[in-house]
Amino acid sequence: MKCPVCGSTKFFLKDPADEYETYEFNLENGQPVFLGEPQELQRDTESFCQRCSWHGHWEEICPR
Repeated sequence: MKCPVCGSTKFFLKDPADEYETYEFNLENGQPVFLGEPQELQRDTESFCQRCSWHGHWEEICPR
């Protein structure tokens, strides 16, 4: 479970109500570990790679 483009395990989410508010997380043992307050991830939650320009749905990183 990593970025499909660059292999990074560091991602972030944008707050749907405020696009400038972000929530960073790392993938550890297939689970998201948030650096701040944990957020709920749905299959269609848009996630952004911190290393490259990839972004897509959570299910693309962690298909379960």
